[in-house]
Amino acid sequence: MSERFWRHLSFALGWIAIGMLFCLVTFTSSLEVRDLDLWLHLRMGWWISQHGFVPNHDVLSCTIAGKPWVNHEWLFQVLVYHVQKAFGFNGLISMQSMVVALTFLILLFLGYTRERQWFSVVALLMVLMVYQTRFTIRPDMFSLLFFVLYIYILALHINKRWALYALILLQILWANMHGFFFFGPLLVMVAIVSEFLKRRLPLPYEWNTVGRLTDDEYYRLKVILLFVMAACCINPEVFNGALYPIRVFLGLGGSNKIFFSHIVELERPINAQNIFTGQWLYYKVLIVVSFFSFIFNRRKIDISSFLVWLIFLLFSLVAIRNMVFFAVAAYMVMMVNVISTSWEDIVPLRFASFKFKYLTVIFVVILLMLWMINFGVQMSSNGYFDFDSYLRKSEFFGVSKRVYPYKAVNFLVNEKIKGNFFNDFNSGAYLVGRTSPNIKVFIDGRTEEYGADFFENYQNIWIRGRAKAFQYYEDKDNITGALLNNAHQQIPPAVLKMFHSFKDWSIVYLDDDGVIFLKKTPYNMPFIRKFAVDINHWVPKRLDLYKLETKLVTPFPNTDRAYILETLGSDEGALKEAQAALAVAPDYGPAYGILGRIYLKRHEYIKGFENYRLACIFSGGVPSRLGLAHSYEYLKKYKYAIDQYQRVLDSAPKNISAYFGKARCLAEEGQDKMALHMLAEAQRLGLEDKVDVREIHDIINKRRLVSKKYFKKKEK
Repeated sequence: MSERFWRHLSFALGWIAIGMLFCLVTFTSSLEVRDLDLWLHLRMGWWISQHGFVPNHDVLSCTIAGKPWVNHEWLFQVLVYHVQKAFGFNGLISMQSMVVALTFLILLFLGYTRERQWFSVVALLMVLMVYQTRFTIRPDMFSLLFFVLYIYILALHINKRWALYALILLQILWANMHGFFFFGPLLVMVAIVSEFLKRRLPLPYEWNTVGRLTDDEYYRLKVILLFVMAACCINPEVFNGALYPIRVFLGLGGSNKIFFSHIVELERPINAQNIFTGQWLYYKVLIVVSFFSFIFNRRKIDISSFLVWLIFLLFSLVAIRNMVFFAVAAYMVMMVNVISTSWEDIVPLRFASFKFKYLTVIFVVILLMLWMINFGVQMSSNGYFDFDSYLRKSEFFGVSKRVYPYKAVNFLVNEKIKGNFFNDFNSGAYLVGRTSPNIKVFIDGRTEEYGADFFENYQNIWIRGRAKAFQYYEDKDNITGALLNNAHQQIPPAVLKMFHSFKDWSIVYLDDDGVIFLKKTPYNMPFIRKFAVDINHWVPKRLDLYKLETKLVTPFPNTDRAYILETLGSDEGALKEAQAALAVAPDYGPAYGILGRIYLKRHEYIKGFENYRLACIFSGGVPSRLGLAHSYEYLKKYKYAIDQYQRVLDSAPKNISAYFGKARCLAEEGQDKMALHMLAEAQRLGLEDKVDVREIHDIINKRRLVSKKYFKKKEK
């Protein structure tokens, strides 16, 4: 067959692969609503639409009420409010899909060449794999769209008269949509700096010529920079709003580092523990491939592309949320570096024939299409059991029933309860979106407004359960309620016990998704009298086995309630819930773990061992394995306990209970040197516990004392 046939076949398959890519982009971006901050945006969109202006102070929280607030996302909030009002939550999801698809379409225009269709598809697929981790309805998606549009205009249309007006309009929209609007002027500055370097530094000839602008275009860049910087000031707070990102950036150090260790999206994507693992694999691949593309094209490096790549690589290494911006930058530099590369530069001369070339491309494209089909099929099967309807809920479209404490908040909404509420960081925005203005929250996702000191005090309450820290805010801000969110997380035991210990507070709601406490105020007393929960006479909530039929489900609502009840001291209620879970799924490991823990507390060690053994068989995990080790230890089966403690340490090398448990068992077995070695290792890791250390030394000394008495008696 002729070269023309193979070329046309390759070209046609390339466009089919591109079409499949956009189908995959649209499909994967249609995930159900599961973002936490969206609810705050919806409420603020309602507030702005109702009042007709953007507030410059907080109107949502009881702890920072009236504090100055630069709401730099107000335009996004108004947009999502009206879209949701008109088209519902599925309308918001469709809006996200359109924005994401438009972003990828512009990227395709930027990097597409007829000869390298397959490479465009591969690179865009890697961008998609990074981007899908951020498929949540947030202003970030518009930031990425504006970012791509900026690059498109600066790279291909800088010489057009309309470019200036388009960039000014983009910048105004961006400055009122998301705090990353400073990327716009930054990209223009990078273009100016790279042009300056080409003109002033003795760089290699090719580096100076690749992408070099004319004098008129260089001048236009400088004019554009002035205008887009001025456009940043077109926002409700004018200069204060324009300087907002700079203030946030300058405040990232010092005490504000606490946010990076407690908020997942602010954690570093690459660290010593995951650098060689599959976590964030496509992001890591993009780093490596884009870096080597510069080496491969080292004679014709475009300075502006390299600067953009370096800046956004450093930016992405700071926080997980920034990875997608680097993914786009990496895609751009790969396209720039590949565009000047021919097939003959890559393969040996004997494989350079047109037939081998097109057959290779066709083979690669078919593999890509098969991979996309397989990935789409796997994604389409994602879902979970909805315990409200007894039906399976797809992870696409609708609102998630796993992420939010929706039943607890339904209770607050239906009963029209009002007041200032303590809540956890994750549920703050959801509580705002569903209950404001009736309920003012303790904290929400606006970390820069609350500040590091407040967040540390919040941690003292939520994680450590320090009553004095809470009572300070209770008095200062008149807190009369508390929503402790147990959806998709576990309420820390300390904060549960703290609220339960308050004599002037009562539980009015307890379910798998959370607990609601109300303070005994005159306003709250009717609700307390009507809904007070007696955990000592708890009746388990059983699933309807007739409706359930033979469906395989994980009865986590029962075990979640069991966890709460056990923490509050109602072991009997927890036992009932765990047994109800096993009636639904006899192989559900977490239920056996709860039974094992309660039996050990009751000193019924054989029952504890039997249940922990089943917990390890059916689900495993560190808590179950640790419980099994404790069971062996209580039964004086030290050899088996040592083995289980070691298994815990293999998967959790810094587990303090496993270190001291193994040391205790070694001491009981007479292996004093090994026991003391374990203590020294724990001390080296900073896990020293004086009580446990003393206990192990007591075991050793006691055994030695008994041994001495035995030998003295034998000698006599």
